[in-house]
Amino acid sequence: MDAITKSFLKEFVESKNYTSLTLSDQFEMFANFCIVNKEYDSVSFDEKEISTGKNTQGIDGIGIIVNNKLCNSVQEIQELIDLNRFLTVTFIIIQSKTSSKFDGTQIDNMFRWTKTFFNEQTDLFVTNEMRNFIEIKEFIYANSKFMKHRSPICNLYFCSTGKWTNDSNLLEVVNSNTKELEDLNLFENVSFFPCDSKQIQKLYRKTKEPVEASIVFEKKVTIPTINEIKVAYSGMIPFSEFKKVIIDESGKMKSVFNDNIRDYLEQENNPVNTDIAQTLTKGNLDSFCILNNGVTVVADEISGPGDNITITNYQIVNGCQTSNVLYENRNVPEIDKMHIPLKIIVTDNSDIKSKITRATNNQTAVDAVELEALTEFQRNLEFYYQALPNDNNKLYYERRTNQFKSSEIPMKRIVNRETQIKVFSSMFLDKPHLVAGYYGKLIKDMGDDIFNNEHDYLPYYTSALTYYILENLYNNNKLDKSTRRFRYQILLIFRFLISPQSVPNPKDKKKSEIFCNRILEVLKNEENAISIFQESIEFLQSDFLNLDFKDRKTVERKGTTDIITNGLIEKYLKQA
Repeated sequence: MDAITKSFLKEFVESKNYTSLTLSDQFEMFANFCIVNKEYDSVSFDEKEISTGKNTQGIDGIGIIVNNKLCNSVQEIQELIDLNRFLTVTFIIIQSKTSSKFDGTQIDNMFRWTKTFFNEQTDLFVTNEMRNFIEIKEFIYANSKFMKHRSPICNLYFCSTGKWTNDSNLLEVVNSNTKELEDLNLFENVSFFPCDSKQIQKLYRKTKEPVEASIVFEKKVTIPTINEIKVAYSGMIPFSEFKKVIIDESGKMKSVFNDNIRDYLEQENNPVNTDIAQTLTKGNLDSFCILNNGVTVVADEISGPGDNITITNYQIVNGCQTSNVLYENRNVPEIDKMHIPLKIIVTDNSDIKSKITRATNNQTAVDAVELEALTEFQRNLEFYYQALPNDNNKLYYERRTNQFKSSEIPMKRIVNRETQIKVFSSMFLDKPHLVAGYYGKLIKDMGDDIFNNEHDYLPYYTSALTYYILENLYNNNKLDKSTRRFRYQILLIFRFLISPQSVPNPKDKKKSEIFCNRILEVLKNEENAISIFQESIEFLQSDFLNLDFKDRKTVERKGTTDIITNGLIEKYLKQA
């Protein structure tokens, strides 16, 4: 392994606390992280969820991107179908080797097991992780009627620390196997990407780069100076330039809608999106700029001379529907010449950003629950994390996706919104069975039980810290890794073993602090924390509960939570 790749790998391993893993496992996680970031354009995901499990044949990682979201369960995909009424799917297959050269036998082996994965005879895969991926794959193809735009795409990545030289023998292996995959008639297209050391280095650098777009914005006016806003432009931009804002160099949608309050709704059954699409497809391109309210972009920085500008760390805060319909119709003749109303506002003030998003989205009816990312509570929770002591238990709350992408903060210490929702719901709301689903729906189902403006912040931090320490113990091989898929149930048990009384209402700050401080005192001492986590796992595995660990759906059932909570009461309260 060359010095640069070794240095990048070391930085990644330390940032994620993977120091106890073998070199091959470290490189596997590193490759999974870099490649999925390339395809998904986000660092806010858990690369362990991509792993196929120990000793899985031919495939080290599988990423499944559905409707621009990285999914790890059938439940998530069902909820996206219910929301969007369509499916666009990309399968990412990854194999990683630390060897210094590309081996034709190993490449052929990856293709062979990929074909096995997509065939109906999949019983050769035995890990729980692979069984889950197989179930997701089968669910996707069983719902092919929702593939209205295209069939799934299959992208295969083979990673090596050597150099790819387009060796004719290796190309023959790739081409013949690619054709066999294409002949399955399951994909829109199949692509193979060799990732050598230089490519891996490039992909890792990209994970640390801010989101940027360089455009020519000629038809614009400068909005008069406003306090806390560095600069603001309003005008018209041709689609040939606007697509640089929403589409990356490989032709995929960028992850620049994370602060937008609405998920994309399909064209067919959504009257607004249908009207936009018809304007494009029926040749009314000249009238688009009059009929459409346009797009609002909020950015941290802007640079460049005159009309040639670069926007940095930006989000589309209004215009998600418009942008997605434009993307779907990007090949309509003459669309590049069509003009789109665009407003760019540059500020680093989070309050101003939230006010802009609220104002621009009030033009259409939006449920108040959907504004959760913009609430005062969300902002204050971020500030609360920032104000915590800079010690071994320091965490950072990532309110906006990729917020800390180019920072020096170790990734293991960043708590994103999805993780916060899942750990708080599991530990303090007794709902670990719900967290397997799409978190956007989860928060709506929770209502005022989470991110309530009257809540104390300490339970949120306490649940995040407990999860952070639990993950570190797994990473350092101090807990049985086979139990990790029950980690959300373990949070519930851990909390109960320390404080068996009822969880106080988070609105009661005094009682919440007393309750949480008992847990935090345990977490301060690693030996005490390990002891209670071990006891939690032993209770989970005990005959007293008699849970079915072979059934992968056990973690998703409310009945499992009921068995655990009733068992805890029976064993630790009634027997006392």
